[in-house]
Amino acid sequence: MREVGHEDRHSTSARPGVPAASHGCQAAFPPDLARVGEMRQTVGAFLRRCRVSEPVAGVVVLAVSELVTNAVVHGEGEVVLRITVALDVVRVSVTDHNPAPAVLKEAGLDGESGRGIRLVDAISDAWESSGKETWCEFRYARAAG
Repeated sequence: MREVGHEDRHSTSARPGVPAASHGCQAAFPPDLARVGEMRQTVGAFLRRCRVSEPVAGVVVLAVSELVTNAVVHGEGEVVLRITVALDVVRVSVTDHNPAPAVLKEAGLDGESGRGIRLVDAISDAWESSGKETWCEFRYARAAG
């Protein structure tokens, strides 16, 4: 995963001591379930560098796991994961070449799949799927330091 930009806006933050900044990174890779764990680890390290608190980072990493798995299993072609950390929002975006949007499913008690998007819906502050892109957002308070 590579950082794709660091943008410091020299505007005044709404909260004293919190810089108004945006950080982003992305990774593009062929659909392979082995990449899911790698993306979890890489995103966790990126969020620590961005001073996102551990509880928030944990749920973001869980969402990354679910969305990347969904793209690998149900998507088509190359998977692109983008993470943006702004003043008080972390945004996760996963794209592939499948034009069908991700949907909430009801997994049966014995079902081995079908819970990922429902989990993203439960843990994120917002999510949407337009087909090729599925994204979610998490509001947070940046850790001091």
